[in-house]
Amino acid sequence: MDASSSIRWALYYVALSAVAALVGGGLVAGGVVLGLGTAYAQLTGGAAVGSVLGTAAPGLAVAALGALVWVVGTVAAAVKVLTEAVDEQMRERFDSEKVKSEILSVLDDRLSEVEHDASETRRKVSELKREDVANEFEFGEN
Repeated sequence: MDASSSIRWALYYVALSAVAALVGGGLVAGGVVLGLGTAYAQLTGGAAVGSVLGTAAPGLAVAALGALVWVVGTVAAAVKVLTEAVDEQMRERFDSEKVKSEILSVLDDRLSEVEHDASETRRKVSELKREDVANEFEFGEN
């Protein structure tokens, strides 16, 4: 793979990962705003731990979802970029028309060899027949 393709795929990965990070980070921030900030204020105010956890639960769930979106999004970006880069490289390296042409060239060479061998065999068989006929003629006169 040439340098420009590598840079292009790297930038594509960075862009996809940035989208995953922004969406995941937004969900984490939303979780903080939704419940963690209020729960922290309750905890510092001396509220019971059970009520603080009840207040924080929705925010924790949204924050955990945000972290999951970030991790899964980053891995999905890596898989997508890697798969597409390999597919592109394979298409460039293994052009089907080129492969067909090379196969046909080899087959043509083999066919020419077989035709040559067949003509040589025919020629030798003809020589043997002529020798047999000549031998029969010589023995037939005596």
